[in-house]
Order: sequence, then structure tokens, then C-alpha cells
Amino acid sequence: MSNIVKFRTPRKWSKDISLVVVGAILAGLFFSIFLPETFHTITPSPTKRPSPLEGDISGRAFVIDGDTVKVNHSRIRLHGIDAPELKQSCWNNDTQYRCGQKAKSYLKRLTDNQTVVCKTINKDQYGRDVAKCFNDKGIDINAAMVASGHAIAYLYYSQDYLAQQVEAKSQKLGIWAGRFTEPYLFRKQNKTGFR
Repeated sequence: MSNIVKFRTPRKWSKDISLVVVGAILAGLFFSIFLPETFHTITPSPTKRPSPLEGDISGRAFVIDGDTVKVNHSRIRLHGIDAPELKQSCWNNDTQYRCGQKAKSYLKRLTDNQTVVCKTINKDQYGRDVAKCFNDKGIDINAAMVASGHAIAYLYYSQDYLAQQVEAKSQKLGIWAGRFTEPYLFRKQNKTGFR
């Protein structure tokens, strides 16, 4: 009798778990395909300008620098981006240029003679509203500044514009075409009361 080999029969519960997993996957596919559109997550189109809500700031933008505007007496710092300072220079090949002035000029083009809507996220240490702003064409101004290479994604505060920065850097747009000091380092090295 000691030479008899006993085989274990597979446990029934392993078949049951497999059936439950397959059933759950099929149910998920069914619901994702056949449920009415209203049950799906709807994300607004990135080109659609949001309507101003109570607490939003809207009006004509006066550009102060590459990441700050003034709308209806409110000083607004553009959320998630950091543009070169007005007095800051960058280099393209061996040519030095005023990248802070270029950033300001580009922001003026984005907001030129248009009403902007700024969705306030919070306030900064200087009491400015920190906001995402959109122009009349529905363009996310913050994203456009980073995508064009006129500002960097301010990753210390937000990852919102990382994709735009990666793209601008890979295409060598704006400041990514040459050398530059990151704006926060420029402010740190030139402590002259930047705000």
C-alpha cells in the first residue's frame, strides 16, 4: 500500500473565482458600452471656454509680466507656471536675448483685446489670486505659455502643465532652444524684491 500515489483533486473554489472574475470583466464591458452617455464621465473640451461662475474673475487683462496679469483691479498669478523675470536674459546659441520681455509679449498676444476668465485656485504669499485663465478663444493661457516655451511648468506647485513642458522641450521651443536659468533660481540669485 505504501507504493500507491494519491492525487489531489483540484479545489472547486478556484473554478468559482475564475468564473466571478470573467463575469465581472464582461459586466464592466457591457456597462461601458451600453449605458447611456449621461452615465459616462464627461470631460469638457479643452478648447471650450468655461463660463464665469461666482467668484471667478473676468474682464480685460493688463499684462504685468510673463506669469502675472491684472484683471478688474485683481492681481493674478497664473497657476502652475513660472515665466522668466522681466530683467532675465536667456541664450540661443551664443546670442543673449531678453526672454522675460519675450514671455510678457507672448502673454500680451494671448490676451490682446480680449476678455479673460480666471478661475481662482488659491492666494499666494503676496495676496495675489492664483488662477487658471482662459481667453475668448477658449485657450488655457497658462498651458499656452508653457507649450510655447515662454514659461516652464512650476512643478513645485503643480503637475498640471508637465505634458506641455515635455513637448516644448522636445521641440526646442522658446527658452528650450538654448540655455536659461530657471526663473525661481534667477529670483533667488538676484534677490531684488520680485513679486
